[in-house]
Amino acid sequence: MNKAILTIALAISLSGAAWANDAQPDPSDLTAVNSFAYGAVDNEGKLNGMLGLAGNYSEGNNFIGLVEHGVTTKNNQLGKKAQNSRLRYFQVLDTGSDILPQAGFSVDYMKDWKSTNADTSSDIVALGAIAKIPTPWQALSLYPNVAYVKGKAKQGTGNRVDLSGYQLNLFGSIALGDLGKYLVIQPQFMHLDGKPSKSGSNAKLSANIFKVKTGFGMPISDNGKWWTELSHTYTRSDAKAGQSGKFADGTLSEIDNDHKVELGVSYYF
Repeated sequence: MNKAILTIALAISLSGAAWANDAQPDPSDLTAVNSFAYGAVDNEGKLNGMLGLAGNYSEGNNFIGLVEHGVTTKNNQLGKKAQNSRLRYFQVLDTGSDILPQAGFSVDYMKDWKSTNADTSSDIVALGAIAKIPTPWQALSLYPNVAYVKGKAKQGTGNRVDLSGYQLNLFGSIALGDLGKYLVIQPQFMHLDGKPSKSGSNAKLSANIFKVKTGFGMPISDNGKWWTELSHTYTRSDAKAGQSGKFADGTLSEIDNDHKVELGVSYYF
């Protein structure tokens, strides 16, 4: 979600956050942060909810935790409504360096839930490093994130694939004037290699997932507690499957392009 992207950037750049800020929230200002609740619906009828809690252990030692859950309103091919969850934690410390003023680590857990014995489920964990990159423009903030990915996917009761790879994110925010309006930009790339856990199998799986999210947000209440955000997400997935541990003429390949539009509302505590 774009709201998660922006809130992560808010917490990372914070130099002395508390559990709540008495001043009027301003998501376009990456020097202040508030805990929040967020709900959204996309053009495919999927409902998404998120809760974010931010604070600091000490001056210059900041954190944010995000809890997300999404459920579709339409049944899948198995007659069930697909669900997915995500838990994220970011902790960043001031470094005192002008080149890299803040740096820290991230933990990202992603789960797709299995609704029937014939359905597919997955559990993926990404452990990474995150930092702030100074820019010549005060309105622009950039936070690259590099992570190692490990997990598994399972179909039915016996077919399991062990996954490993890496993930690259760039969290970006652009403040638009002094009225709190903002843009958020997040390109993301994930590469996964997979191998069936069943011994003796020579199968090999590979997937590249490229995603770009862009969004526009603005306040919708006089006290600045309520905000809305409209975002667009483009996703390209390129998956391959082959035998004998390599990809050759018999390789199965599939490319999927997807566009999603999401409208959300957030409330800052």
